[in-house]
Parts: sequence; structure tokens; C-alpha cells
Amino acid sequence: MENKFRELLIEKFLEWQKAQGEIKTQKEFADYIGISEASLNHIMSGRREPSRKNIEYMAGFFKDDRFYDCAGLPRPDPKLHYITRHWGDVPIEVQNKIAGEIEKYTSERAPCDEDSPADPDPVGTNS
Repeated sequence: MENKFRELLIEKFLEWQKAQGEIKTQKEFADYIGISEASLNHIMSGRREPSRKNIEYMAGFFKDDRFYDCAGLPRPDPKLHYITRHWGDVPIEVQNKIAGEIEKYTSERAPCDEDSPADPDPVGTNS
């Protein structure tokens, strides 16, 4: 994995230098992307494989899902990411209905909210 990840990171480093119009150091690149110089150096030299956190961070920072591919990880689902980002904006009653709908497609029961009363009709079939 590290070779492909390393190659992609080097590609991003070279693209960034070209955009800056001058040769830059790995320290400047590390500062630019927001990771420590030591972490960047370990990944780029192949001494350490990137952590899942680093993979997710790089993919997000560069807006390039190839980082997931290099690590053999599934790419995140954009719809799931959207739902997760906005889940707190959804009223609890609607969250419970969505959870009830999902139960129809899985063998796992939806977790109960301790803060909300149990809804005897979570999917609104009696409405």
C-alpha cells in the first residue's frame, strides 16, 4: 500500500510546487497540508504506512478519493456523508422513522433513543 500512497503523495507535492512556481521543502508541504514534518517524512520515505486517519485526512484535504484506493479502503459514500453531516438537524421523530425504515432491510434492530418516547408506529404505517 505505502508505495501507491507514497507515489500519490509525491504527485501532490510536485503539483503543489508547480502551482507555487518554485521548489518547496517537505516541511513547507507538511505545513501547507497541516501534518507534522515527521509524519510526512515517514510516509514519503516508506518508513511508516499512513494511518487510516491520515488516509481520510489526505483524501479530504486534496479532495482526491484515490488515497482510499491506494490504501485498499472503500471510498466514502457521498449520500451517507451528507446524511451524517445533517443528522442533528433532523427532528428526532423523523430520525426514528428513518431508523424504522432501515430495520426493514437488516437483521439488526435500530437503537432506542433514551431521550424520546418509544414510537409504536416508527414508520408511520398507521397514519
